[in-house]
Amino acid sequence: MGREVTAGLALFLGACAVANTPQQELAYARWAQCNSPAGRLERIDLAGRITFRYTSAGGRQEILQCLAEAGRAGPPLPEPVGVGLPGGP
Repeated sequence: MGREVTAGLALFLGACAVANTPQQELAYARWAQCNSPAGRLERIDLAGRITFRYTSAGGRQEILQCLAEAGRAGPPLPEPVGVGLPGGP
């Protein structure tokens, strides 16, 4: 019986680790609208904060503006964070 409990607990914990929060789902949907060659998604935290890497200052602004526009019609998320690529601006 111990082995069954351990296997069940591992399965339960694994399922919990994979599920996104509603804020993450919303953030992923917004990122999909604003995905640009000027940047790439780095991560989305549990609260829905988007962190992305950008290739130029103009690209950063383009992505931030798009995310702001995408967020006007829905619930607010934390401010996105743009991080320059190593060796870039």
